[in-house]
Amino acid sequence: MLKSNKIKSGRIRHSAGRIGILCHPQGVRGIISAPRATLFRAFTIIEIIVVIVIIAIAAAIIIPYAIETTTSQARSAARMIMSDLTYAQNEAIVTQTPITVTFDISGNSYTISNESGPLIHPITKKAYVVDLDTISGFENVVLSSASFGGSAAVTFDAIGAPSNGGTVVVSAGQHRYTVTVAPVTGKITVSQ
Repeated sequence: MLKSNKIKSGRIRHSAGRIGILCHPQGVRGIISAPRATLFRAFTIIEIIVVIVIIAIAAAIIIPYAIETTTSQARSAARMIMSDLTYAQNEAIVTQTPITVTFDISGNSYTISNESGPLIHPITKKAYVVDLDTISGFENVVLSSASFGGSAAVTFDAIGAPSNGGTVVVSAGQHRYTVTVAPVTGKITVSQ
């Protein structure tokens, strides 16, 4: 039953604009036409962009956990050693006293000290001894070697220059990173 139908020029028009049964004075022709426009349902560009952004955010969160953890452990340990060497170098400049970083390969640790003993760590307020075996997340990290002119220690003088240039090699699984201290300038870098 059609509401507000009007007969004009032999046609029945619905208020929604659809053409209904065409009438002719001699009878019904029986022609029923379709709606004027057919609507297609598709995704808008905004919807597609929102989905892509959500997938990108999920990938950024999940992918780091999916990669092998020994790579990030070795890289993090090398950067921590680089940071501690830089701290020792800066402390030597600030205090105008020699600061020594001694690596204990068999103990998988290193100590930052001056002439009177280990420095106090600025955060933990304990002796500045870093034991890689006790740090959470470094379960696979090993100090493979430390060589500074034949010694496992490097001393920074009052201007931040090292006693000898050298390297510290850190490994986790098959991943190895090398921390290098340049001989004269004391520039500290990490490479794979």
